[in-house]
Amino acid sequence: PAAADLCWRPPRRAGMPAAPASGPEQGGPTGAESGQDSVDASADAVSSSPAPAPAPPALPPLSPGRPPGCSAVAGPGSPVQETAAGAQFLESEVSPAELSKWTEMIGQGIRKYMTSHPDRFYRRVRRGIPQRFRWQVWKAKVGVEGSELTSRYATLCNAPTPWTAQIEIDIGRTFPELRSFNGDKQQKLLRVLNAYAAHNPDVGYCQGMNFVAGLLLIVSDMREEESFAVLAQLMDDPDFGLSGFYRERLPLLRRYLRACDRLVQDTVPELRDHFIKESVQPAVYLHQWFLTLFINCFPLSMVLVIWDVVICEGLPVILRIAVSILQVLKDSLLTMHFEEIIKFFKMMKTYDDEDGELNAFRIGQLLMKHTEHVQIPERTMEYLAQNFVDDDGNLDSDESWEADISSGSW
Repeated sequence: PAAADLCWRPPRRAGMPAAPASGPEQGGPTGAESGQDSVDASADAVSSSPAPAPAPPALPPLSPGRPPGCSAVAGPGSPVQETAAGAQFLESEVSPAELSKWTEMIGQGIRKYMTSHPDRFYRRVRRGIPQRFRWQVWKAKVGVEGSELTSRYATLCNAPTPWTAQIEIDIGRTFPELRSFNGDKQQKLLRVLNAYAAHNPDVGYCQGMNFVAGLLLIVSDMREEESFAVLAQLMDDPDFGLSGFYRERLPLLRRYLRACDRLVQDTVPELRDHFIKESVQPAVYLHQWFLTLFINCFPLSMVLVIWDVVICEGLPVILRIAVSILQVLKDSLLTMHFEEIIKFFKMMKTYDDEDGELNAFRIGQLLMKHTEHVQIPERTMEYLAQNFVDDDGNLDSDESWEADISSGSW
């Protein structure tokens, strides 16, 4: 489907988005949309149909300029409640009707609701889980209730590991834009990462895990034991299998990079050709997107909506998210040269405008709706599910990667 109306506008100067174009009112779901799941249900049928789907609503334009320390998550007691605008974000992110729906779902038992009304549950997740319920939903989806992991945390968190020194270095590089994420909170992050390294020494620790664990701490309101349990489940549960992104030679990460590059070739070939012409390798943007699961790449309120979907739909959805982002940015990126493209990707995390955090949250909502129009071929899913031993010995080779793509084989 065409994505022309769901885009950041072409830049006024290198990598800088232009003023919004005239058109329909921009923003998140309307009251009618958030109040009627039957309206959203039509998207499920559209996404599986070969007929062209209606273009999603236009994204609110973004402009760079978030001051250091201006966070995207807020609420009483939140470690990132650092601005007056952020203090109102908890109440303004969802409509009263949407909050009422989630309250009812939680009251019925969220795990039961996931099973009995899966389509409705996932439609609501794509609009963003209210902050007050987010951690409860994430824990239920990951399945940590009754886990023995929390009881082992006190022993594991202080156990010496070969990775402790590297973790101590990296905690200071985690969420550097958040002034409050320092001191005691960094020590909590150190203990959570150290506990996982001691729990699973076959994986240990790799850069990128610090942002995943840091986000879990933020969403959980700095609950160490629960954050560790969720991290361990995301890493080690075969249904999610995130550890393949971080174990030696990053086997699953490399596989996702290849799969995404092939999907980009199939869905936005003109953009991929432009990147090749400008010598922009896929890893230039995809590596950081996937290694931190978008956490270190976009405003945090946008990341939270992305992560609601990743947690609830599983790891392969990141391919649909990445392709959606590139479709949205295509027109702007096609006008840029190498240096401008690199700068553009680097500055996406600092995008902001007069609507602040809520604007980034709305963009996250619209992007997640756009992912419904991106389909992952079955052969790609089969490729992602292969045993790592099936990979060839040339995973480090760009030439091997290009040969696989060009020949149509994996």
